[in-house]
Amino acid sequence: MKIKEKFLKVYAILILFITSSCLVAQTLPNNTLTQTVCVNTLSEPYEVIPNLNSTYNWSIIDQATGITPLPGVADITLTANDWWIEIDWTTVGVYELSLVETDVTTTCSSNPIILTITVEDNANSPNAINPPPICLNDPNPIMTVTSGGGTGNNVFNWYSDAALTNLLASNTATYTDPILYPVAQTYNYWVTEQSINGCEGPATQVSIVVNPLPTAPVLLNTPYEACFGLSNPLMEATGSLGGTNFNWYDASGFILPMGTNVSTFTSTEVNPSTYTYFVEEIVGSCTSPQTQFTFTIHPPPASPSINPSVITICEGDVPNSFVATTGGPSGSYNWYDVDPVLNPSSAAIFSGSSFFPNQTVSGSYTYWLTETDLMTTCISAPSIATFIVNELPLQPLVSANPSAVICEGQVSPTFTAGQAVGSVGTGDYNWYDSNPAINPNAILLNSGPTCIPSQTAVGVYTIWLTETNSATNCEGPALAFTFEIVALPPIPTMVPNPIEICFGDANIPFNPTGVSSSGANLIWYDDVALTNQVGTGATFTAPSSVVGNANTVSTYSYWVVDQPGSCVSPPLEVHLQINPIPSPGPIWHN
Repeated sequence: MKIKEKFLKVYAILILFITSSCLVAQTLPNNTLTQTVCVNTLSEPYEVIPNLNSTYNWSIIDQATGITPLPGVADITLTANDWWIEIDWTTVGVYELSLVETDVTTTCSSNPIILTITVEDNANSPNAINPPPICLNDPNPIMTVTSGGGTGNNVFNWYSDAALTNLLASNTATYTDPILYPVAQTYNYWVTEQSINGCEGPATQVSIVVNPLPTAPVLLNTPYEACFGLSNPLMEATGSLGGTNFNWYDASGFILPMGTNVSTFTSTEVNPSTYTYFVEEIVGSCTSPQTQFTFTIHPPPASPSINPSVITICEGDVPNSFVATTGGPSGSYNWYDVDPVLNPSSAAIFSGSSFFPNQTVSGSYTYWLTETDLMTTCISAPSIATFIVNELPLQPLVSANPSAVICEGQVSPTFTAGQAVGSVGTGDYNWYDSNPAINPNAILLNSGPTCIPSQTAVGVYTIWLTETNSATNCEGPALAFTFEIVALPPIPTMVPNPIEICFGDANIPFNPTGVSSSGANLIWYDDVALTNQVGTGATFTAPSSVVGNANTVSTYSYWVVDQPGSCVSPPLEVHLQINPIPSPGPIWHN
């Protein structure tokens, strides 16, 4: 604080009792005859208690030179009656202020009263370095100054204004404003240094720069979510002041090793849960408020169930569908023909809960089913379905014994099945009256390696033969073959029968009718067992050895069949009757 203020004057009051033949001067109690003032102290007052019948004469002498100072060094301003004066002390030095009182009536003058005044130089402005900038809401910094030298005595005064009217602190080289800075701006202070006698030098300005805090960071691309087992997302923050330095903290307040001075961060958490993080922006030395955010790792849906999980069919069959049932609360289903875990870029071959496999070639096929949670988009671990297409046995072979064609009335042949080369059948054969692949109501004639047809009527019959693999129950394509019962030729007819001749006549030929090819296919036998063939052709004449008996009727039998092809007609028994000739008696005469 200034020692001399214009409105706080230190008055040197001298009560002079001037000793002379007619006047005595007596000094009042404050009669120190020395004074120290500061240079540039203006209107420094001096006065005496006036005597009404006296005049006063003031003078100044520079003690160093013994002469009155030039104007502007120590200027006296007189007042009425000259008992009170003001002096502007503008130059450093030691001066003598002299006062002589004269009694107007007697003209007697006092001896001079001398006040020695030392005009002391003001202290230099102190040295100061502005504290580093601080951030809003930081503790106020300590401001420190050092002596500027000269008459400075390390006594410092702190002001809030350049006019030095509002004293904040005195007699201290440090100062901290006790009130927290409310806004971001530059706060200025002025500090002066005093001499030992209180001469206050010019002020040095000290400034505190309060920087604004960055606003809380804004997180991009939120919310942050991931599915268990997949890569965690990149978390990115942006700041209000264009900063790029951010610190990332976990829920416990620990700074994350990979989250220092970077604008992006990737969590290292792997287990399903919700994790809390904080991020702050650093701009210069200022730290923003923290932004809290969460990162959730969603558990995958449970793997869906597949009913059935294995479908087995035979080649050519139409399969049932695989039906998915949910593993989680809700979801959509995707079917793959490769493992989507090992082939993450593979595309689904079908989407939906029911899937019909479309493979037709024999083999074992694997499908993978995943469920996607509609809320989290997380994908379950795949479930596996197996589709087996079993190979069909080949068409079997067949042989007939004795022949696949018989004549009416003959014993039916035995058909025997044989396995085709390369067939996967197990030698299990089925015989049907129609194609079982077309007619589900086909009648099973027999199961086993052989079949004897039961048909007896003339006709052509088709039989279907299949081979089955007993392990897979797959029945191969049917082999169609025919069994024919050929009608017998009609039995020949002959009229008359028997043929009669007389003993001794030439044998007459048999000539049947109703035969094929004009009788060219007739075969003649002389025994009922048809073992002894005696002729062929349309006619037959008994050999000449057949002569009969002259005395009795002789009958000879032959059998004839018609055989236009492989089938033989029933035999016709024909007879040759040789009648005896009459034997006339004697001729009786007279």
